[in-house]
Amino acid sequence: MKKFFVLLVSVAVWLTAGADLRLAPLFGNGMVLQQKQQANIWGWAAPNASVTIKASWGAKASAKADSQGRWRTTLATPAATFEQQTVTVCCGRDKAVLTDVLIGEVWFASGQSNMEMPLKGFDSCPTEGSNEAIAESGRFKGKIHFVTVPSMPQAEPTDTVTVKWEDCTPATSRDFCAAAYFFGIKLQQVLNCPVGLINSSLGATRVEGWMPRELLRSYPDVNIDAQIDNLAATIAGMKSRNEDLYDIPRHLPLVFYNGMVHPFVGYNIKGFLWYQGEANVTYQCYDYARRMTDMVREWRSLWGMGDLPFYYVEICPYGWWWAKPELLSCVMREQQLQAQSMLPNMGMVCTNDLVKDYEYGQIHPCMKREVGERLCYWALNQAYGITGISCQYPIYKSMEVKDGKAYVTFSNADEGFDRGSKIEGFEICGPDSVFYPATYVGAGGNRVTVQASQVKQPVAVRYCYKPFQVGNLKSLYGLPVVPFRTDDFPIK
Repeated sequence: MKKFFVLLVSVAVWLTAGADLRLAPLFGNGMVLQQKQQANIWGWAAPNASVTIKASWGAKASAKADSQGRWRTTLATPAATFEQQTVTVCCGRDKAVLTDVLIGEVWFASGQSNMEMPLKGFDSCPTEGSNEAIAESGRFKGKIHFVTVPSMPQAEPTDTVTVKWEDCTPATSRDFCAAAYFFGIKLQQVLNCPVGLINSSLGATRVEGWMPRELLRSYPDVNIDAQIDNLAATIAGMKSRNEDLYDIPRHLPLVFYNGMVHPFVGYNIKGFLWYQGEANVTYQCYDYARRMTDMVREWRSLWGMGDLPFYYVEICPYGWWWAKPELLSCVMREQQLQAQSMLPNMGMVCTNDLVKDYEYGQIHPCMKREVGERLCYWALNQAYGITGISCQYPIYKSMEVKDGKAYVTFSNADEGFDRGSKIEGFEICGPDSVFYPATYVGAGGNRVTVQASQVKQPVAVRYCYKPFQVGNLKSLYGLPVVPFRTDDFPIK
């Protein structure tokens, strides 16, 4: 019923615009436009028709449709404002009047189920504090608007998809993705301006599913040109059987980019949020850093707005009982950390501490507020220049061995750590490569000293280098140490 209502609303807007004049999906009532930019606006009209645009803040623009009826132009946006604006688009006798328009900061969120997970949570997978957050969400009415993109896999790039901007209320926030929601409310509170959030995510999808065809051709394991007919047949078959496209096989390449990213390419945003990786733990995880940064580079190129910020979430501790070898999830975390240094304006959120002890077998951990807030710390510090906010996580830098002890030095920890006792998660091995739990000896500045009674000659140190191990060592600002190993032993 809900999907049917959204479809009716979208159709009503198009009919108001007229038979020929249509706007691209995100241009509708309640939209949020990125402030202080030449905002791209595009759509369709009769071939060679003239289109004019007027905004309530005084900006004007015009365009002429090409022989296929496509038109595109830019509209200057002012500084952020909570005052509701209107945008009027005219083409001959056809007219679309877009109301409740806000000017502020816009972010595009994507990934798999941990990004898709709504504020109300999934069945047997609650979002911690969800009822309180939902109850309080009405405070952001008129301040935060958001869009949830439906599952819309396509074998070829599509330009249209049915979406609707929602105002933030308890009735709407409960179904919006939790991580992006908590990112948005923290951003709104700190910047005191409207925030627009676009959620285009789908559970169990691989990174390859969010890439365009041209990029996928570079991977020998993805024969994308040979797969196109099969992808089209899969989608067509589901439609003919009236099956919900939400149930499409999630391992497919390409199709989620085509239907859930391509329609929005070029819509002015401030940056990207990404929470994905679990589905690649057992598929090409050793190549994940390259593939994710390839995707980032491609998205940035397609948007044409420079090196847009890209902030993403490390996969949480989880059992991964089916992964062989069992440490593949640790390799994935290494790959995710590596990606941070491969391109500019990248930032990774460490989640090593954001699981409960009982969530060993829960791939959707409940602490999404902290995930969203940590993503926001990256944005506030790096994208908005509020440098007093810490966003960098302690990362292993070097190790020194002396008198049977290992002295481990970290980057991003010059002001020290949050504790000096009962540190958990360290292991040490000697020449036999057998690891034993390590005991904390001391700390000072950016260095921690550990030892193990069974190891007289330390060779390597690991920290939370297991599928599921919750660490408790954090920076002075409460940001956890990123799991690491000092060795390069074969993964078993």
